Amino acid sequence: MKRTDIINEIIEKFNYKSYLEIGVCNPNRNFNKIDVKIKIGVDPASNTNYVMTSDDFFKINKKKFDLIFIDGLHIKNQAIKDINNSLKCLNKYGTIVIHDCNPTNEEMQIVPRGTKLWTGDVWKAFVLFRSKYKNLNMFVIDTDYGVGIIREGNQYLITIPKKLTFENFDIHRKKWLNLIDKSIYKKYL
Repeated sequence: MKRTDIINEIIEKFNYKSYLEIGVCNPNRNFNKIDVKIKIGVDPASNTNYVMTSDDFFKINKKKFDLIFIDGLHIKNQAIKDINNSLKCLNKYGTIVIHDCNPTNEEMQIVPRGTKLWTGDVWKAFVLFRSKYKNLNMFVIDTDYGVGIIREGNQYLITIPKKLTFENFDIHRKKWLNLIDKSIYKKYL
């Protein structure tokens, strides 16, 4: 099961009509496979609807979306901005999906990028939101390097150290991410 499958299943389950993808890169990998009426893609280096950074897009955007997929710059601070901006333009009962929340080893999450398979430190942004926002329902599906889900709801807040290290993350991964098996994720939506 990959991110595309999860996104399409969520769109079908909730009868979503609008979709925003941050970080399209190659449209044939994901964007072109999403089955929804209204699709908007944003990427500074891709042939898509908006050839610009997500920061620039959110400055001009006036639309709201049912589902927003974040797969842009895989750096904690940018992921935090993308999540915050996405929450502001998400329709009620909408869903944010974030790719690369569950790196399998320390090297693939180091910033700057040093490996071919790279998740960056997106996990840090996800964990920070899990520690601060009770009004969200957040979990990560254990597939495709971690597919994070954020929806309106409620969650218990996790306690994290001031300095997030991969060593601590690896020890607390299941709890910090609210990591669930791909076979049961639909129960959590």
